[in-house]
Amino acid sequence: MSLASADVRVSPPPGARPVELAAERYVGFAFAVADLLIETDLDGEILFAAGAFHTRLGEDAASFLGRPLASLFSPLSHSALDVAMALISHTGRISPMQLILADASATPVSVGALLLRAPDRPVRLSVAIGLLPAIPPSTASEAATALGGSVTSSADFLRTTERLLRGGAAADVSLVEVKGWARVREALSAPERRSLEHAIGEAFSNGEGVSSAGQMSEGRFGVVTQKGADISHLVARLEAALQASPAGPHASVENARLPLDSGGMPTAQAARALRYALRRFADGGQEAAAAAGSAGGLEGIIASAEQHTLAMRAALRERRFRLVYQPVVRISDRSVHHFEALLRPIPTPNVPMHNTQEFVTFAEAVGLSEELDWAVLETAIEALHATSGTSVAVNMSGLSMQNKEYRRRLLARLAELRSEGGKLAASRLLIELTETAEIADLHEAASSMEQLRSVGVPVCLDDFGAGAAAFRYLRAFGVDYVKLDGEYVRAACKNRRDRALVASMIEIAKKSGAAVVAEMIETEAEAAVMAELGVAYGQGWLFGRPGNLPGLR
Repeated sequence: MSLASADVRVSPPPGARPVELAAERYVGFAFAVADLLIETDLDGEILFAAGAFHTRLGEDAASFLGRPLASLFSPLSHSALDVAMALISHTGRISPMQLILADASATPVSVGALLLRAPDRPVRLSVAIGLLPAIPPSTASEAATALGGSVTSSADFLRTTERLLRGGAAADVSLVEVKGWARVREALSAPERRSLEHAIGEAFSNGEGVSSAGQMSEGRFGVVTQKGADISHLVARLEAALQASPAGPHASVENARLPLDSGGMPTAQAARALRYALRRFADGGQEAAAAAGSAGGLEGIIASAEQHTLAMRAALRERRFRLVYQPVVRISDRSVHHFEALLRPIPTPNVPMHNTQEFVTFAEAVGLSEELDWAVLETAIEALHATSGTSVAVNMSGLSMQNKEYRRRLLARLAELRSEGGKLAASRLLIELTETAEIADLHEAASSMEQLRSVGVPVCLDDFGAGAAAFRYLRAFGVDYVKLDGEYVRAACKNRRDRALVASMIEIAKKSGAAVVAEMIETEAEAAVMAELGVAYGQGWLFGRPGNLPGLR
């Protein structure tokens, strides 16, 4: 870019004071290597912006004031940015790193930043962004789709749509499915498949009116558009990409619209319906979403789900599930530290489910997440009473942890366990906070975790790194452990750059006072890499598959 396009003067006017000359030189040198200059507060809110914003992002620099820094970048880069932002208070700078700009071309850029401290003003973050040659995506979150462009992961797409719904945005979600995707994959060679995936990513990147897209599962995509927007052009591009491949005759594209409209329902209930519909679509496609009531919007989903509420409540009351236990070991010597209790539902008439995730999201949709968490907790407590010397981690939803009444009930139950006869079981219980739902009330959730830790129950933040919210939760909550998402474990073993990202995540966790558990470790090579990066605990098939709790009959 030219300095003139940034409206920056590099020659001081006559009579300029030395400090003004220094400032001019600073800006001039910065623009010699950067296209965009930004200053933010420590929360990432943009306070100053200059440079080629209109050329790169289609808006003037002033329009970005007050926005979050993350808004400049593709959702694919948000996890890496969150890692850097979490570390900067300890390091004082962000070393040059590659991110993807939130423009139509998904432009790769170099981003560096420095904390600016002065006695007479608040601490600020100075950020410089410059262009890079295009290279293939390689961070863990980008590798999740292999599609490039603006297609993000299913976890981040779920959170994006939920935030839009809670914010009252006038938007729709389109459920786009490539019918026959399995046959397409079988018919193509690896190079042909990569070419098709790239073409599909380009179709989403160039889709007019598409503000966000996520790959929910293979061949199934969610797309956020303005309310009432026509995406026939996107469907046509996808069909053209398929027809241009050797597998074209095997596939077609279908689309169904789901308005992001609560329809007068409480926002929390609408958000539960949205999660349930998207999970059903991810698991079973258009037919599963339609069976869940999606044709009637979020109200229709709740109405359909509520027909099965009594059956679900009975299933929880009757414990129509079982728990299996997987060991979490110290990587250094492979000794067992504790076991995680994993839910395995038992098929029940009138309860629509095909797997554990569907069981959980259905319970959330009909407002029974607290009852599910309680039933699992009580089952685990019974197992602890029946064994000796074993500790068990129990998953608990963010919906439960931000509920005051649930917290009161939980603390009362723990007090009972600490009484004579139950002390042993209480001392061997851990709580894992799951991210199946966005936590709306961080204050209440933080209070719950603080009180759990105050009575000697350790807390673990599950799926660390799986979505941008994880870093926000780590800043908001005091936890004893964080569980590194398995996608990052695999990514760290594949290339140097992903390993550096994972190393930064582990450093963040340690600086917050939490020990790290790496999940989904399946090989000795993965265990060795995690140990080298300073991870203390591991979980995965290498150390043991889910099964019976030792000593429990």
